[in-house]
Amino acid sequence: MMEKYEVDVVLDVYSGHEDELEDTIEEMKAYQKTYEHDLVSVLTMKHSNTFGDKKQYLITLQVERDLDNLGRIYESEQEKLFGFDEDQEED
Repeated sequence: MMEKYEVDVVLDVYSGHEDELEDTIEEMKAYQKTYEHDLVSVLTMKHSNTFGDKKQYLITLQVERDLDNLGRIYESEQEKLFGFDEDQEED
């Protein structure tokens, strides 16, 4: 059985840092994962406001989780970003 839900995130990007936007979005996607096989995708990304030297974006992420094939649970933020240690066994 598949579970799907959406998460809205507000992101502030300062002028001169727009080139880091893609990396930041990839990190946001990784942080939304709870299980190894979770799939996170960007549904929408809208520029919402500009305040001085920063732009604000509203990003909607969709998390898809196969409840019959969760994989390992992430125990830390580091595992979400860099993966599991090689010596950990899959359940």
